[in-house]
Amino acid sequence: MADVDLNLIRTFVLLYETRSVTRTAELLFITQPSVSHSLRRLRRQFNDDLFIRSSDGLAPTVLAASMYPQLHQALEVIDETVSGVGQFDAETSDRTFRICATDLGEISLLPGVLAALETRAPGCAVQVTPLDFASAAEELRQGRADAVICTPRIDAPDLRRDPLFREGYLGLCALGHPRIGVEPGLDDFLAERHIVVDAAAGHVDADQALARMGRRRDIAVRVPHFAVLPELVAQTRHLAVVPSRVAELFTRSSPVRTFALPVEIPNVEVSLFTVRRALPSPGVDWLRELIADVLQAPAADWTS
Repeated sequence: MADVDLNLIRTFVLLYETRSVTRTAELLFITQPSVSHSLRRLRRQFNDDLFIRSSDGLAPTVLAASMYPQLHQALEVIDETVSGVGQFDAETSDRTFRICATDLGEISLLPGVLAALETRAPGCAVQVTPLDFASAAEELRQGRADAVICTPRIDAPDLRRDPLFREGYLGLCALGHPRIGVEPGLDDFLAERHIVVDAAAGHVDADQALARMGRRRDIAVRVPHFAVLPELVAQTRHLAVVPSRVAELFTRSSPVRTFALPVEIPNVEVSLFTVRRALPSPGVDWLRELIADVLQAPAADWTS
């Protein structure tokens, strides 16, 4: 391994993340032939192609995919140590934390996290990126997100899951809806048209519960974000299904009301996901503890 220098490892990591020799060269401020030369050295060193050309760029081999998480984490530790933030001092740090969440999380969860950051790490910033559940694990592995907050469970051995709290679902309708009462029956509920949020946000429990009964909703509108639901519901006779925590916020800000759902939907877990690291990352560890401190429900709530 004496022939493998840090520049080669950095080239490998960027090739994996960009899937492009051209983009890697741009990020390293070197020529494309230099990147190609480094790739040839890496292939000789590991006796593997590492990357194979495909219609979507460079596709990593099985060996490359297995090597990437550890090498990416090692580079992060080196960069943090060299830049003098290896121990992470929250009071003096100006680090930008990257949190991946739905707009639902931004509305109901982020304010508390930001308030705690303002007090405990006044120089730090937060960059929030939209959650796409299908790519959330890769966002963490590639360092594009330090933490992911979501309801679906991401089952991956290299990711750590910290449960935060449980919540149920409520129906949402216009304040003066003429047909929907406090506890509508299933037929009345399904007789109305509905607004649903894209499945990428992860909240598909209502439709899964209905599917098990052989029933489904009449979908009038599909939207990418939860934030638009209150006004859409308020201005129509359409219904929506929303998590209980945000439902309370919606009823305070818009002329809408909640109602009990006529279908049993199990409570969902909202969890925090971070990467399990071979070497510690003090900044991410600190962020995980802060989010858990702000959002985590008491242990008794998880056994009730």
